[in-house]
Amino acid sequence: MLKNLYLDSLEASGRYLRIILKEIAELKLPYTPIVYAVWYEYVSGQNPKLSKNIQAIRKKKELIDYQTVLEWFREHVSDRQVFVTEEQTQKAGNLLDGMTSRLTEAGNLMDRQGDRLKAHIETLNSASNQPDIKNICRDIVLETHRIIDGNTELKNDIHSTVTELNALKLELGNLRRAVKTDALTGLLNRRGFDDAIEKHMEDAQEETAPLTLIIADIDQFKRINDNYGHLTGDTVLKLISKLIQRHIKGRDIACRFGGEEFIMALPETKMDGGFALAEQIRTNLEKVRWQSKSSGKDIGTITISLGVAQLIPGEDLNVLIARADKALYAAKQNGRNRTGTHNGKEVILP
Repeated sequence: MLKNLYLDSLEASGRYLRIILKEIAELKLPYTPIVYAVWYEYVSGQNPKLSKNIQAIRKKKELIDYQTVLEWFREHVSDRQVFVTEEQTQKAGNLLDGMTSRLTEAGNLMDRQGDRLKAHIETLNSASNQPDIKNICRDIVLETHRIIDGNTELKNDIHSTVTELNALKLELGNLRRAVKTDALTGLLNRRGFDDAIEKHMEDAQEETAPLTLIIADIDQFKRINDNYGHLTGDTVLKLISKLIQRHIKGRDIACRFGGEEFIMALPETKMDGGFALAEQIRTNLEKVRWQSKSSGKDIGTITISLGVAQLIPGEDLNVLIARADKALYAAKQNGRNRTGTHNGKEVILP
């Protein structure tokens, strides 16, 4: 997916691996893909801005915790995918420009060759002796071979360019998905959510179709990280993401909105449908018993609180999110592990 970001040899990447594992252990950070990606960029020297940040903190002997690494990942690593996407798009444009130029050049060449053939034929029609006819026929054959050779070369050039363009197209598709996907959970990230929700918002406003938003937040997630470690916390995030994915359907979209917060957009769904889905997710999660991945200790029950709001005609996305967030906040303030709704005027807690 990111092969153009990391072009190091097997020997170099193996050397980096040993350094990275040693440093992660010394800093007591979790061995997650996010931490590894940040430290790979740092150790390999591929990301000067990131390296400068890390070196500054290490020089001051300040604590480097998982939250700091997450911020570095968002700021310095995930945004590089955007840069590579733009770079690959430019490369594709250059290939197309080159093909266009080659086709134009080939067309001009064929015009000139056609004119020469036409001249040879006119000369042949007026030739009066055998040697002249023989020489003209030889020239016609040579010119025809040049045209055939030129067309073969052009065909090979075009085939090679098309093959490279197809590879670029596949890679660009992977890169664009990576830019819009949360690396840990596989759900959309905020950038992906903003892109996906735009069309749904337009449809809802133009067709006055219902659109409902659910915001969910894991209850006391900091306690899980503090007591059982970030590796366990990451496992919780991934499993809750899978639970959400199993419950949404069709045109519904789900996003890791940040930290332990998730957001779901449900096109063509009214408030009561959104509330029912939120309750299904909440009650199913409530039934799960959890164990720490690292220690095997029983964690017990993990719960989430949710807020639901339906789009009001003329309302923009930020206002809709704010209303759902108010409903979520009310659920948190009133005991957690419950779902609140916002009807446009007030929060309602069942």
